[in-house]
Amino acid sequence: MSSILKRIKIVSEKEGISVSALEASIGASKGVFTRALANNTDVQAKWLVNLAEKYPKYSSEWLLRGEGEMLKPVLVKEDEETYLTPELETITNGEINTLKQLIASQNITIKSQEKTIMSLERLLSSLEHEIESLRNK
Repeated sequence: MSSILKRIKIVSEKEGISVSALEASIGASKGVFTRALANNTDVQAKWLVNLAEKYPKYSSEWLLRGEGEMLKPVLVKEDEETYLTPELETITNGEINTLKQLIASQNITIKSQEKTIMSLERLLSSLEHEIESLRNK
């Protein structure tokens, strides 16, 4: 059995439903996963996409490649308090600061690209006007 098929089976078990019920929940016809499991054949990518969309708590990286954690880290809100699941609690302040620096750097890049786009749009408009003037002569 392929490792993706094993992980699909794990998802059905974790959800407490049969593989057939999992198929139905993503809009797949009966047998899409069960036949693949029985025959060790491939599953169409669209069904994997539907599975990832229908069950977003499972990491796509884990589902497709078997890498990383099975469940995505989640922020939970209860009684107006938000707290991290255990997976997110392991993130260090250093990692958070690194991510903040990366975001700041990306924001600088975005602003620079916005200026470049505006400049290119003005240049394009000027060139279009010039071409129109030349055509009218």
